[in-house]
Amino acid sequence: MLRVVNKSFTRSYAVASNPILYTRKGEQPKASPHVVSSVSQSNSGVKIATQDDLGPVSTLAVVINAGSRNEDLNFPGVAHFLKNTLIRNIKGDNIVRTIREAELRGNSLYTSHTRESLIVATDFLRDDLLPYSVDAVPLLINNVLNNAFEPYEFLDTRNLVIEETEAALHVPSVLVANSLHRVAFRSGLGNSIFAPTETIHNLKRSHLAEFTNEHFTADNFAVVGSGVNQKELSQLVEDSLKNFTLKPKFLGQTKATKYYGGEERFNSGSSEAHFAIAFPSASFNSKEYAASLVLRALLDGSRRVSWGSLSGSSSLLSAAATAHTSVSAFNSAYTDAGLFGLYIKGTASDVKQVAQKAVDVLKSVANGTGFSDISVARAKNTVIVDSEVGVTRETKVHDMAVKVLSTGTFPKFADLLEDVSKVTSEDLISLAKTLVKNKPSVVSYGKSALLPYYEDLKL
Repeated sequence: MLRVVNKSFTRSYAVASNPILYTRKGEQPKASPHVVSSVSQSNSGVKIATQDDLGPVSTLAVVINAGSRNEDLNFPGVAHFLKNTLIRNIKGDNIVRTIREAELRGNSLYTSHTRESLIVATDFLRDDLLPYSVDAVPLLINNVLNNAFEPYEFLDTRNLVIEETEAALHVPSVLVANSLHRVAFRSGLGNSIFAPTETIHNLKRSHLAEFTNEHFTADNFAVVGSGVNQKELSQLVEDSLKNFTLKPKFLGQTKATKYYGGEERFNSGSSEAHFAIAFPSASFNSKEYAASLVLRALLDGSRRVSWGSLSGSSSLLSAAATAHTSVSAFNSAYTDAGLFGLYIKGTASDVKQVAQKAVDVLKSVANGTGFSDISVARAKNTVIVDSEVGVTRETKVHDMAVKVLSTGTFPKFADLLEDVSKVTSEDLISLAKTLVKNKPSVVSYGKSALLPYYEDLKL
């Protein structure tokens, strides 16, 4: 049991290789709980990663390198389709029983997909780890590796996918983000994350089977646990995989990402306008990644408080916003590429001036002006806080899996602290210079006659 004292003291985090020390008054434990991070590999080559913080809730996820970037351009939407078929009837079991049992235990069971991954996961109480995991690990693996796409399930899923696509792309921010990737990368990471409604009827069960047969290989496969014991999970995974024969390696080739840039415009009668401008940025495997996180926090003050300007009050971009139009920064990082940009939302007549002022702020950072050591320190604190408390468990296990699959290991929180602490003003200046020298990717949504083209902006 941790001893609690009521006095000023030095607190040491057990997760860091070199303890991070600070002094604070008040009642708190002498040391944080120990976090055990482990990575191993099953006999078949599947990566198994855990981060055990001894907390009360556990999360298990199977993550496969088979997102929308991996789709054949002739058959787009396979990843989106598969996301909706990863939990289904399997031989000797019934989907109704599976869902009902999860509900009775108070657990969650869900699937999702990204541009690079397919995910099927479950959350449950740690006290149920062994009795539930005996069921959960086979449940996840059996559903992922069961390629028998029944005709009735396929047809039901098609209708669901069409509904999801139409609903998602009716949300302006989702439409803009999806289009921004297409403008920036065209194919690969530029593939739509949603199955196109105009081509989805061309998909057949055989296309799903071909996709899974090609991409569901041991080197593309990771089982990740948060709040799970590594030894226990490894044994459960080994036992579950005995019933399957996985191909050891992906024999195809994932095309390297190439950045293009350009512009796409959506005309709408909506009174609200959306305008995004982005530049090629750092992948999460690059040494510039930490700097991109700090730069975003330096520019962006949104999400810090629940009142006042949506652009925040302490960020560099706050001066670019108006009473009715906000601007924020975003940073999307992938295994071999990234997008860093500015997002303007509000009154169409304000967009041009807000966008120009926002670009000028980014250019000022590139010139080494407009920010101070104090603002950089604040940005670093923001990155650390957001990385620890602003990320869902689903996102954490997914990030762990993607990193494990691409590098064989995943960074600990202490590693992020160290990388962020090393970011200097010169690093931010260098990154900003690299961003603005590239052709931008621009997507606008709203009354097109009132919205600027990227040539109208002084970049």
